[in-house]
Amino acid sequence: MAETLGIRKHSLVKWMNRHKAVPSRFHRRGRPEVIPSSVRWQLRSCYLSHYGQWGPSVLRYWALRKDLGCFSAGAIARVISDLKPPPAPDRPKPRKYDIAAPMVMWSEDGAAFREGGRKRELLVVQDECARFKVNWLLADSSASAAEVEAYLREAFERYGAPLVLKHDGGSIFHEPAITRLLDTYQVVELTSPRAYPPFNGKKERSMRDIKSYERAIQRNSCGFSLSDRIAMSMHDLNEERPRPVLGGRTAREVFEQNRMPLPNRRRFNMEIETLQAELVAKAGSRKEVESARRKAVITVLSRYNLINWKGNVSTNSNCKSMTN
Repeated sequence: MAETLGIRKHSLVKWMNRHKAVPSRFHRRGRPEVIPSSVRWQLRSCYLSHYGQWGPSVLRYWALRKDLGCFSAGAIARVISDLKPPPAPDRPKPRKYDIAAPMVMWSEDGAAFREGGRKRELLVVQDECARFKVNWLLADSSASAAEVEAYLREAFERYGAPLVLKHDGGSIFHEPAITRLLDTYQVVELTSPRAYPPFNGKKERSMRDIKSYERAIQRNSCGFSLSDRIAMSMHDLNEERPRPVLGGRTAREVFEQNRMPLPNRRRFNMEIETLQAELVAKAGSRKEVESARRKAVITVLSRYNLINWKGNVSTNSNCKSMTN
């Protein structure tokens, strides 16, 4: 056989002996187990008497304090391995959702730019379904409440008001002028979790696209002001760029073509308020109280089939998510 295989006889005999040996589950390489049976029994009893809360490292020092010997945490872990509860099953993967139609949800965010050594703030509000930028404002320094109210009102008057406006919960949205505006148009506010930008992921991506295009114009052209470069970026993202995520259509085409009937605003808002109150009443922690509003909005949108569920990522109300 060795001659047929083209190997030496000694190699074939060695291979056959190695594969004939029956492996033992107690056989380990290295030094043999050194924990005596009496000590093993005490370690197991101590582990159970403390309700399984003492791990191998704690039991190691307990054994030293009791003068039972010095054993490694790994050796002790093998002694108590059969006493540990089975591992918890993996959590089911969260689901990703996408807004089903334009005018259901808009998102608002800002970004800082510099021009001539001065800070300027760009505010953009876009439709979540179409990624269409319905309005933008380039403010000197930080935008004031009056400027934010004016640019939101302009968008509402031009295209109509969305059912939901998603934002980062900045203090400017608590200004009376903006609160009155949203109440007048019966727009539901959806606030992102604190310090968790991925909840507003589509908008974060849009702001990166705007910055990238503006910097590319600045590198390759001259004579354009910051306002001109941003206007060119908005025109490209809204009117010219075919988006793979939109099936090769532009943002404006989706915004104008994918419309669908929306529910009655008063009833929609009442359902959200009712469900939010129920979730707050059942909440067992401050985290659940804070996420009740977000969960209520997403649940009611789903009732009206204004959300398409898919994939394995979601804007989880407890901040465990990512968004494309």
